Amino acid sequence: MKQALIGSLLALTLGMAGCDQTAVTPDDLPWQITTTPAGNPQVFRLEMGKATLKDVIERLHSFPELAVFSHESGKRKLEAYFGTQRMGLFDAKIIAELQADATTFDKLQNDGGKREGMASGQWKFPVAEKDMPSVNALLVKKLVYMPAINYEPDIVTARFGAPDERLPSAKAGIEYWFYPNKGLAIVLSNDGGEILYYTPPQNFAALKQELLEAKPKDE
Repeated sequence: MKQALIGSLLALTLGMAGCDQTAVTPDDLPWQITTTPAGNPQVFRLEMGKATLKDVIERLHSFPELAVFSHESGKRKLEAYFGTQRMGLFDAKIIAELQADATTFDKLQNDGGKREGMASGQWKFPVAEKDMPSVNALLVKKLVYMPAINYEPDIVTARFGAPDERLPSAKAGIEYWFYPNKGLAIVLSNDGGEILYYTPPQNFAALKQELLEAKPKDE
């Protein structure tokens, strides 16, 4: 069962109080978002809009599972799934969605070999090893952070600040919190399972539209 974020923060505070005062304060927590001179949000020491897949791999010291997901509607996305990683003080599942054009998608699907049908209605095309060098150089379109602990609304407000906009989902019990100046969107659920999305400014409108148009999984 997930633990509430407030409990983890309390344990952290007590732990740091009992440690040597020279201990280094973490600088890679999910709410530690800064803006670079180029106007891009930077989080986990990664600058959205400039970070490549290679940068994420080096930051996490982990190699992802790479695949193209193609929907019958024609929409396609290229994802690097890192699984559960320790980011700063907390565990979270990490996915990097990469920026790719139609030519790149076509090549990756053609080289990927046997496709796999998904319950979501998408086809999954694994990325071939020979395409890895070119994929490593692709920019991160958005970074998806799925924490292993619950993010209660009051704690989110205390750590991230009040959102610029709060909108309900098509599914009951889910709400979207949007922070365009931080390149951040948070999906809050009454049942837990929150998701944080980080993206550069030029992609924020598309991310917002994607979230608002998403159909509930149980439909």
